[in-house]
Amino acid sequence: MNTLLDLRREHASAEEIVAHFLGCDAAFLAHLRARVNLPDYASKLQTRALRFETWSGTRLAGLLAVYHDAAAGTAYISNVSVLSDFCRQGIASQMLTACLAHARQLDLRGITLEVASENQAAIALYRRHDFTALPATDGPRLRMQWQFQHR
Repeated sequence: MNTLLDLRREHASAEEIVAHFLGCDAAFLAHLRARVNLPDYASKLQTRALRFETWSGTRLAGLLAVYHDAAAGTAYISNVSVLSDFCRQGIASQMLTACLAHARQLDLRGITLEVASENQAAIALYRRHDFTALPATDGPRLRMQWQFQHR
């Protein structure tokens, strides 16, 4: 799809976030709506998380949500999702690049995230952005970390 995409921060309403999640749900290895209450989760992201959003017109095509703790100098990426119509266009990478640049501006020391161990495409994406796997934990989730390298 050759559509003009617009990267924004914190633009989506909770309802637009829910609609985005419903559009992405089948792509999650473990359906998101089976793991969380979508309206509650969307409301929490809308009010508390820093969000990097990719828009195609009025459609929320991609979403990266991150919580940061300025006092601790760390952050946690809670969600990275892209509608299937927009996959393989570099949207997740673009949002991740913007998130990491913002983390550098805030002088954060590191960012962690969790990803399904079998989601090899997502793991490869995070590795391309210098995330490394943390020691193994029990369960189907892999914890990964990005650490800011002062130069």
